[in-house]
Amino acid sequence: MPLHAAELGEAERLQPGRAFRPVDPGRGRPTGETLKSVFIDTGENGVFSLEEFAAITTSEQMEFVTPEEIADVVARELVGGNTGHDVINALDNAVMGPTYRAGLMRHWALEKLRNLEKQHGVRSVAFENLGPPRLSKLLFEADLLRRTFGTMERVRAATPAGLSRHAAEEVARDPAYRSELLSIGIPILLPDGRLLRGPECKIPPVALPSEALEVTGERIESWAHAGWVDLREGNMGVWRDRFVRIASEIEAIPGAETSSRFLRDRQFWSAEGLIQPGKVVAGSSPPRTRARG
Repeated sequence: MPLHAAELGEAERLQPGRAFRPVDPGRGRPTGETLKSVFIDTGENGVFSLEEFAAITTSEQMEFVTPEEIADVVARELVGGNTGHDVINALDNAVMGPTYRAGLMRHWALEKLRNLEKQHGVRSVAFENLGPPRLSKLLFEADLLRRTFGTMERVRAATPAGLSRHAAEEVARDPAYRSELLSIGIPILLPDGRLLRGPECKIPPVALPSEALEVTGERIESWAHAGWVDLREGNMGVWRDRFVRIASEIEAIPGAETSSRFLRDRQFWSAEGLIQPGKVVAGSSPPRTRARG
């Protein structure tokens, strides 16, 4: 993936009534470099970043099944075995669910990815290969809060205005981080409403590269929600509220509770230690279909 750079002074003012081109080769400047990060190759499902993999394979999301287990079912069906996964006989009941083996391997895969992050000095947040773009937007917003505040507790103690200001300062401070975001098609909506972007914006989607869409206030809000990293105070307030709800859920769990009743307990959130974007985003998203490794 080629990298593009843009300075904050190049951010554009979104004026209602004017045209917006999601694909504009004149935006951003090619750096001549490519994106280098830690990734996991999951086969036909594609290449995921650490945080994308953590988000989609967590409980009640897509979860995980390994290719060896799928191959085993296919082989048993070919020799006339009864696996309970006969697609022709019962398509609706034949889809394989998350497996114990995959659950074990998920833990090891995440461990290896985190070690590779440390080894190469990178953060593997999102590549925008998974879709929809809202996932990448949320992962990067959570990562920005991790970079600037570290823990959910510190985010809750801050004001939305403070969160917005510090996140914008971090974006301004690190051109490589800006380049990574803009190069995968995720623009940055600055606190003052200006948009910093690269040559392509994944949101809004267009049928033709030359297509332009009229800017309206409602569309800006819709596009920001769907796939723009939004540093405005209102969105930072939404993030603060998310972390407040997580704290409330944790506090609602009895201190002596040791049963399996609660999935996202104190241990799941690591006693509110370092913000983990994949966990945070998965914990606030509806369940999705399952992933194969």
